[in-house]
Amino acid sequence: MSIKINFDNSFSNLPNKFYSKIFPEKTKNPHLIILNKNLCDELNLDYKNLTSSEGVNFLSGNLVLKNSDPLAMVYAGHQFGNWVPQLGDGRALLLGEVLAKNNVRYDIQLKGSGRTPYSRGGDGKAWLGPVIREYLVSEYMNNINIPTTRSLSAILTGDNVYREKTYPGAILCRVARSHIRVGTFQYFYSREDTKSLKILADYFIKNHFPNLEKKENKYFELFKNVVDGQIDLVAKWMKVGFIHGVMNTDNTSISCETIDYGPCAFIDNYKSDKVFSSIDSMGRYSYKNQPNILIWNMACFASTLLPLLEGKKEKNIDILQKEISSIPEKYKNKWLLDFSKKIGLKKIYPENEVLINRFLEILESENLDFTNSFRGLIKEVENSNELMSKTDTFKSWKNDWKKLFKNKSNKEEVCKTITSNNPAFIMRNHLVEQIIQELLIDKKDTLNKALLCIEKPFEKIKNYEKMYVSPTKEQEVLKTFCGT
Repeated sequence: MSIKINFDNSFSNLPNKFYSKIFPEKTKNPHLIILNKNLCDELNLDYKNLTSSEGVNFLSGNLVLKNSDPLAMVYAGHQFGNWVPQLGDGRALLLGEVLAKNNVRYDIQLKGSGRTPYSRGGDGKAWLGPVIREYLVSEYMNNINIPTTRSLSAILTGDNVYREKTYPGAILCRVARSHIRVGTFQYFYSREDTKSLKILADYFIKNHFPNLEKKENKYFELFKNVVDGQIDLVAKWMKVGFIHGVMNTDNTSISCETIDYGPCAFIDNYKSDKVFSSIDSMGRYSYKNQPNILIWNMACFASTLLPLLEGKKEKNIDILQKEISSIPEKYKNKWLLDFSKKIGLKKIYPENEVLINRFLEILESENLDFTNSFRGLIKEVENSNELMSKTDTFKSWKNDWKKLFKNKSNKEEVCKTITSNNPAFIMRNHLVEQIIQELLIDKKDTLNKALLCIEKPFEKIKNYEKMYVSPTKEQEVLKTFCGT
């Protein structure tokens, strides 16, 4: 059986200062853990072909196709606010690009495939844990309609990876509309390489915003499009209680997809300043601070586009600053609409903001589960005996909420809106950890259940009750680690 993938490589045609061409390292005994059939279909890839030994060799990096052109991309970035002038794909290789059924171009990348010139002393490998976490969370995000990179496969390499102890090595095959980041622009901006900046911006516009190509102010229009995409993305994260954990500029995708799932997690019991990442000791990337970091990252991006704008520098700074200054209001409007829908209201009414914030305060003060409390509002509409809270504060809130929706909607419409805007299933951290621990002893029970729940995140699957409940005190995961 011969593997055939119609790679159409455009990034590798850019000047060589954008990347280093390098082949993946060979692995000892690759073994398939998961192959994403739905994504294979979307990308016009032969699922059966990829499950063959030759397919597994391709997905592990042992086999490089003739029309593939592997490369590690270079970029820079602010990491926790600190400037790092050169980063890059230290453990990932772009194999090439494919055109999907929707005629959209997608990158195919191996993550954990060995050292590159940008590994900075690392081994370029990944172990099973982070690979499974990214596979599960990215596919979950896709199925709840949040823009994200995707996961095509997870492979055990047969090699050991050494971290604080010895772990089984693994490789993720990641799919993205683009791997270009704010940090990619920063890399050339910091070197005052305006020519390369222009090549990069023109390349991105051609592939992602072709309608801007002939516009007079196309670079400013590019900035506006990215700002709007990032506002939408972060508001959607907030809506489901997602904490990215490392919102560095090198992890901020210009295609506005969620990228790099290192220490990410979803909130269980609501806490507005919740942090999971073990390296975020100051809470820079806490849940409530994500909208502020969005502004900071977009200001960094704006700086990189300044050399490309025609006219007086001072005037262009004012124009960009005005756009940055508009972010808080745009974000608030998006957040308000998203959270209004979470409490069953399709439109924004004057009372909504206070009502939403009061509900969040109740969740925080009473240590209630974020996901199940919003979803539980369906039972409150139906006057079920299963009250989420018996406090006077909640009863007062519930009265005001019911008065509002009785005037603006009807029970059926409210329940429908709550159901479609609050997933029943969340890819919770304790489930991810349980799946990893089971895979270490070659068990797939919880993994198989999770994959089914990911397929239907807005409904509850019969006999899968344990997949939908908050973790017990013993199960609760307090810290997450990059760990690749």
